[in-house]
Amino acid sequence: MKSLRNRGFSPRLRRNRSGIRFLYRLIYREWALWVGPVTPDHTDTNLSTPNLSGAKVQKFGGSSLATPEKIGKVADRIAADRRAGHDVVVVASAMGGRTDALVQLADAVTDSSPPARELDALLSTGESVSTALLAMALEDRGVPAASMRGWQAGIRTEGPHGHARIAGVETSALRAELEAGRVPVVCGFQGIDADGAIQTLGRGGSDTSAVAIAHALGATCEIYSDVPGVFSADPRDVPNAALVDHVRYDEMLAYAQQGAKVLNEDAVAYAQQMDVTIHARATFLHEEGTRVNAEAPLSVVTGVASRKLAYRIAGNAGVVEGLAKEHHLVARRAEDGPHEAAVVLHEGATAEDLLGVTVSGPIATVSLVGHRVGELETLGKGELEKAGIPVEAVFLSDCALTFVIPHGEPKRASRVLHAGFIEGALGAALDARLGGRSGSKRLHA
Repeated sequence: MKSLRNRGFSPRLRRNRSGIRFLYRLIYREWALWVGPVTPDHTDTNLSTPNLSGAKVQKFGGSSLATPEKIGKVADRIAADRRAGHDVVVVASAMGGRTDALVQLADAVTDSSPPARELDALLSTGESVSTALLAMALEDRGVPAASMRGWQAGIRTEGPHGHARIAGVETSALRAELEAGRVPVVCGFQGIDADGAIQTLGRGGSDTSAVAIAHALGATCEIYSDVPGVFSADPRDVPNAALVDHVRYDEMLAYAQQGAKVLNEDAVAYAQQMDVTIHARATFLHEEGTRVNAEAPLSVVTGVASRKLAYRIAGNAGVVEGLAKEHHLVARRAEDGPHEAAVVLHEGATAEDLLGVTVSGPIATVSLVGHRVGELETLGKGELEKAGIPVEAVFLSDCALTFVIPHGEPKRASRVLHAGFIEGALGAALDARLGGRSGSKRLHA
């Protein structure tokens, strides 16, 4: 252990035998990673295993783990749940800013785009740091814990590097840790493919990791971040935005697609497919947050979302659809003549990359989200134009009515629509006329 002492480990940790044992386990796991992960030889899926009564999967985002002090507070919260008698599986993101720093390192050693396989191997190390530190903090509080890479936790993936999909979760390793009385602290955002290569799930993929593990174990799923849950609008843009206590899956998908950043879009889609309730809460507050499932009451308007920088494209259907998949689709319209869509460019792309279509922009979008918003196009457009905000186009999807507006206007447009459809008498009048339940009746003041 001499080399470990020379690396600056504290005297208290060196004297603590449980700390030494923890370090031995950590060193062994690092050695196992160098030897190479072994894909679990199991054909059963996560559907065949019995539920763990009272178990929780708790995911903590990078902002919640950004400093040693915050990691300590997260450990306190997990320890309190353990004392309350719950089995807990933790899913952790990389510490805030760590993934971007790793991307910059990759850029520094390559003149072109780094190989996708190696970039995944690099980016996956960010979560390894946060899970090891969180496991150390839990051990220091008397809570036995074990950090686990995605592959060690049985997360199997498929598809392209950088945006892989979860193919299944083999839960034997997780169950073994729980049965031994330890808290598994799992790296989110990653898994292992059939060839033994580490893959990442794309930005925000730790949410999807948590949902998949919760489904596999039959546990509840709590996703913690620096906001208390889902709001009726972005509180930074709309001061009167309020917390919504209950949102349906399809509404939450529309929220995420239109610009809300509380929950990852892929995670919500996975939860809807597997019928997993997501409980979105604030890490350092004790509010109830927002539950996302199929049981929320139907609404006329649940809230408002916006995109501050997007582009409008029009052209051949196949070309438009291809660009929508390559970038991030906000909304589309398929009518006689050219197809149209509003897209947000993927990281690093420019408008010059939108080839083969007519491009307008940059633009902004503002959307009403809810189950009856399709009947509000004339009213919504009238509210915006009355406030001096021109509407350039309108797109309609299942739960979102999206207005294309000038770049630079989304904050004001969000306030106008929120005041009209959520806060004011108009929302109540719509409830009475359309027989729905407005967002204002589902809000925590």
